[in-house]
Amino acid sequence: MKRTFAIAAALLFAAASSAFAELHGSWTAGSWDNKPGRLQLNISRDGEQHYGNSMNLSDFRGLSEAQVASAAAVPVQFQLAREAGTMSFEGSFKNGDGAGQWTFAPNRAYVASIRSLGIEFDDDKTDEDDLLGYTLLDVSTSFIKSMIAIGYRESMDKYTSMRIFRVTPELVGELRDLGYDHISADDLVSTRIHKVTPDYIRQMRAAGWKLSLDELVATRIHKATPEFAEEMRKLGYGNLSYDDLIAFRIHKVTPEFIKDLRELGYDNVSADDLVAMRIHRVTPEYIRDLKAAGYSGIPVEKLIDMKIRRIDLTRLK
Repeated sequence: MKRTFAIAAALLFAAASSAFAELHGSWTAGSWDNKPGRLQLNISRDGEQHYGNSMNLSDFRGLSEAQVASAAAVPVQFQLAREAGTMSFEGSFKNGDGAGQWTFAPNRAYVASIRSLGIEFDDDKTDEDDLLGYTLLDVSTSFIKSMIAIGYRESMDKYTSMRIFRVTPELVGELRDLGYDHISADDLVSTRIHKVTPDYIRQMRAAGWKLSLDELVATRIHKATPEFAEEMRKLGYGNLSYDDLIAFRIHKVTPEFIKDLRELGYDNVSADDLVAMRIHRVTPEYIRDLKAAGYSGIPVEKLIDMKIRRIDLTRLK
């Protein structure tokens, strides 16, 4: 009976050991002159690029800056060892550029380690491709624990997104210090995607804009930056609301547009009228054409009404 149990256990272990296959492919890499200690790594499988990102040279075992920067081609063998598995690289570097082949050995214990934290994987089956991704992004149990400790018990997909966009406990702490608490995981990722950094928030506040996180993201999306607000202030629009600032950007109310209108005699046009002019295509060219035809000094409201009614020079003749 004991012998039968031992054989069954051995078979189960063998089945578990064969659950993940070893992956392989090619890699290229390059050093960035303006980012010492960084390496742009690109890996490919089956002729297609699978991953590309900037990583710390110190993430790799057995690879030195001297090897990367060597003036003569130098053979290299190095590793990226993470909880989800180990990538082994071989190839060569010369003058900051490298290329070669890689293999990936998944760590079968990683899946159990994640589940022991009470975190389930989003797919029914976690395969070697998933583990390769977790390795490259370093979705470690220590990272997950650090996010759980500050209130973020999420799915593996969300932890992966956090790693892709470099959401860290330190970032969450800075945002909380600025008054942004209870931010969802998706919103944290959104701040990183749109570069709503703590420094950017401080700049906006220094310019007089105390906004919600959603509003700050919108200012980034539409480029309603402190620099743009300052340009408008210099043109006499120092009291713009958040909605005005966004509307100016959406409808292309630019400093150039305002200056063109002033050259045509339209000073101190209200923010609402500037937006309405852009919406209804009351352009400087339209005003110049009217002026050339003898129609000068038409009020802004009338110009907008004319455009709404599709009145152009052909109808005025």
